[in-house]
Amino acid sequence: MQHKLRKTPDQVVTIAREMVAYARSLGCTDVEFSPEDAGRSNREFLYHILGEVIKAGATTLNIPDTVGYNLPYEFGKLIADIRANTPGIEKAIISTHCQNDLGLATANTLAVLPFPCLFIYIFV
Repeated sequence: MQHKLRKTPDQVVTIAREMVAYARSLGCTDVEFSPEDAGRSNREFLYHILGEVIKAGATTLNIPDTVGYNLPYEFGKLIADIRANTPGIEKAIISTHCQNDLGLATANTLAVLPFPCLFIYIFV
């Protein structure tokens, strides 16, 4: 935020809320919000901004591993922590976007499932 956007956290939250509300005002019923580089973001800030965009009308939260940096256990924990700590999360769908820079996109995607071994077993 500081170097790429040259914005403070409060400014970023304000812009995110305004843009989600704007999309809703245009009649979009499913508005997706994606916080860039969520895997390396400050968790408290992440929970806060996600809660704010839900209040503004976001219905889908896309959680990216923007630079393919996370390991499966880290990414799975990130999604679990978002579910446990984001106000209003029950009103939103969580989607993911995993990069394959380290060859872990599939593993990271499976790590967010409640029972990834069952999923693998079914499709083997």
